[in-house]
Amino acid sequence: MSQLSRLAAALTCMVFAHLSFADTIHAMQDGSYYHHQSGWVFPDKIGDFSLVGIPQDINGTVDVAAWYARESRGVRTVVAVSVYPPDSAQPETLPASIKATPVSVEISKQPRLRATRLTFKEGKSSRAIVYFVETGAWIVRVRSTVAATDKATPPLLEAFVRNQRWDSLQLTP
Repeated sequence: MSQLSRLAAALTCMVFAHLSFADTIHAMQDGSYYHHQSGWVFPDKIGDFSLVGIPQDINGTVDVAAWYARESRGVRTVVAVSVYPPDSAQPETLPASIKATPVSVEISKQPRLRATRLTFKEGKSSRAIVYFVETGAWIVRVRSTVAATDKATPPLLEAFVRNQRWDSLQLTP
């Protein structure tokens, strides 16, 4: 192969390199979205929470996030659901990255999964509630901020976590 042929082949590869990356998020016919790498399904609706927009990859990685919202009595609650591998470079990826007392919560019997729930003060009048589900191959983080006096939303958030599509997640590397 001549030097000119090699140069032409290299330039052709560079021009079409962007086409070789796999699409991370796929729309499904029912309004849900599928994360190609983990198998995770972001449903269009979970309980009173509706998907807001389209799930996004984070900084071009396999990490993905989606946002859900509900409105009750004029108060909008937003929940972020993130799915990422254990070696993710994003902040707040493990329970140990948050200074709060962890509580273990069973969230799914089939597949059998437990979450670590952390609740901590965030700002003067609100608190964050974060669930981490570590499966080995993937971590799912569900995070929301609610008013410190709100007693009705935390049980709804726990139901939201339990009603995720845990059956869709690839549990082994």
